[in-house]
Amino acid sequence: MSPRWLALRVFCLLCAPVAVAAAGGFAFKGIELGSGIAAVANNPRYECRTANAPAADTICGLRPRERETIASAPVRSIFFFYYDGRLTSISLHVDEPRFAEVVEALGGKYGESAVTREALRNLKGVAFENRTHTWKTATQTLLARRYSGRVDQSLIRYTDDAAMRRIEAGRAAVAKDPRKDL
Repeated sequence: MSPRWLALRVFCLLCAPVAVAAAGGFAFKGIELGSGIAAVANNPRYECRTANAPAADTICGLRPRERETIASAPVRSIFFFYYDGRLTSISLHVDEPRFAEVVEALGGKYGESAVTREALRNLKGVAFENRTHTWKTATQTLLARRYSGRVDQSLIRYTDDAAMRRIEAGRAAVAKDPRKDL
């Protein structure tokens, strides 16, 4: 077997698991975690800006008059977080009364979730039960939280955990040795 043929076979074997993992990951309307920024940045519905966030150097969101839905529920806000041109997370807020139908649709697509419950109180002392549904793959997390900051809105967050770990490791290396931030 020629060295070129062997190199090609090794390359194909190494790439195959990556393609399978990407196909099994989380996506919002075809925009997959880990994908490049072009799908959103080149879409006139979205605008992107430079950011100085812990896990994003670019954040994209809907333009003011644009509308989006998830499981037919209107989205209050949606943000795509990119680091080095790769999608690290997606954050959506929906009205809390639509939370159950969004979770049901996510469960239909991704299967059963792990559920945690916690008691919350608002400023008036009224108690609420917050539920957080979590779906996981080896490298990604999809989280749906009933109450997020306010009792009238829910959060849906897609996160590329592997990318977050790489970003945190890079930032830790810079903190230890500032010469790496040149």
